[in-house]
Amino acid sequence: MISLQRLRTSGAINAKYRGAAKRERDIELMLAQRSFLIDNTKPISFRSAFWKTAKTQLKKESFGKCAYCEANTDVVAHGDVEHYRPKSIYWWLAYTYDNYLFACQICNQTYKSNNFPIRGVNLYPSPLLLDSSTDAEINLLAGNISPDPIDIGENYTLQTYSDEHFQEQALLLNPYFDNPEAYFAYEADDLTQEVKIIPRETQYAEYVKAAEDFYGINRIELKNLRYSVFKSFRIFKASIPAISDPNIRRDLEDQIEDMLSSSYNFAGMNRYFNTIL
Repeated sequence: MISLQRLRTSGAINAKYRGAAKRERDIELMLAQRSFLIDNTKPISFRSAFWKTAKTQLKKESFGKCAYCEANTDVVAHGDVEHYRPKSIYWWLAYTYDNYLFACQICNQTYKSNNFPIRGVNLYPSPLLLDSSTDAEINLLAGNISPDPIDIGENYTLQTYSDEHFQEQALLLNPYFDNPEAYFAYEADDLTQEVKIIPRETQYAEYVKAAEDFYGINRIELKNLRYSVFKSFRIFKASIPAISDPNIRRDLEDQIEDMLSSSYNFAGMNRYFNTIL
């Protein structure tokens, strides 16, 4: 897993995720939640077609890799638009662009599903909505329950969203807000030909455990795939001192640089081993 950056431009983010359209979706969700509070036999019916159009941009931002396991989605499974905070719990974030990322179906559906363990005392705060909330009160809340992906300094700001994220202390890392490379280290086993993720520091063990349980980060297929990349990386690194031909040496250095780039599969692993090999 590596850190990711959102491209916050009108060309990258569809108009339906921002501005007046976002406020309309806020109202839609709050009206549905009010109906559920009045009659709990009427759960919110989310429109999956709404977030599917974000997939192309999210996939670009993660370089075609799963934002969690960092494998190419064409190899491990087709990718989904994933709700980092599950919409079944955080209903008000179901149509929030900053809650989306690109993840493979194995990490998303097989492992994570609706799981979201936290260390903090308080859950990320929901809107102050009651079964008696009026339409006028709901209209006033619209635009103030989650950040606009472009106008990040207005109403409910991106900084507020980030502050709430760190206060909740989610054990599942979000590569758009957390730096996974500060939490994760890697351990290669030449006997089993596997590379597994381990805590970089002992205090991060619970984050690795959560990633194992709910991202499947150390499933056997990933450990095998990582080892294949690691073995090549190690050979390239070890070969450089022995190469006298400047052209071949430059090619090796270019290959290593490519393997450290964000677009390469398991770049986080390569960066870790680059510091210790």
